[in-house]
Amino acid sequence: MQCERLEGHVALITGGGRGIGKAIARRLYSEKADIVICGTTEDVLKKAAEEIASEDREVLPIVCDVSDSGQVKAMVEKARQRFGKVDILVNNAAIMLRHIGYERATKHFYELDEADWDRVMDVNVKGMWLCSSEVFSDMRAQNWGRIINISSDTVFIGRGNGIQYITSKAAVVGITRGLAFEAGPYGITVNAISPGLVQSETVQEHDFKEMSEVLANSSAIPRLEYPDDLAGAAAWLSSDDAAFVTGQNISVSGGLSLH
Repeated sequence: MQCERLEGHVALITGGGRGIGKAIARRLYSEKADIVICGTTEDVLKKAAEEIASEDREVLPIVCDVSDSGQVKAMVEKARQRFGKVDILVNNAAIMLRHIGYERATKHFYELDEADWDRVMDVNVKGMWLCSSEVFSDMRAQNWGRIINISSDTVFIGRGNGIQYITSKAAVVGITRGLAFEAGPYGITVNAISPGLVQSETVQEHDFKEMSEVLANSSAIPRLEYPDDLAGAAAWLSSDDAAFVTGQNISVSGGLSLH
């Protein structure tokens, strides 16, 4: 039986053309939400939109760098023009390795390039603030909204992806907690999801096989994690089933970390 608990809602998923974002977009679409996906590569977005959409409902792809306030404003306005509002926001866009290169991203903290540090913070942290700020008026106007931020279990492990990435994902937890209190009076919930090392395109493009297997074998559920493993949690947090859950950071990592 097809679930329709998100019918009438409009979800914007940043970084929605690949990996976790694409899997979440597909799941929310299946639960009848209208979907907007954004990213920085037009052909990847268009292909993802075509793969997710059925014949009767389109998925709107928009090219946007979430660290640029002007582009974020234009993106949300395009979404409003097409669907009337945005009342579910999945802040998934992030720089891990592929954007700045593996060797540069995994340097010791004292060897990091300042520009690389700033770029990671701009996308992974400032981008969430910009997107959340831009859609807030739609959510407040109807006294209903859902903001879901993608963090990482590396926050609790403290290793694996470079200190700039770990720090940015720790900041996501802080944003989530702060926004929960500011947005709560308007019927808006704000939560984070922390995955482990997900077998997304980014991970598969680099040689993470050994690391992936080590992490899988040390988890309570000893198997690799895939993008679809995150989709159910995101759909639940987007729905009225989670209406009284806010300010939480939910680890969806097969028990890689327990807290």
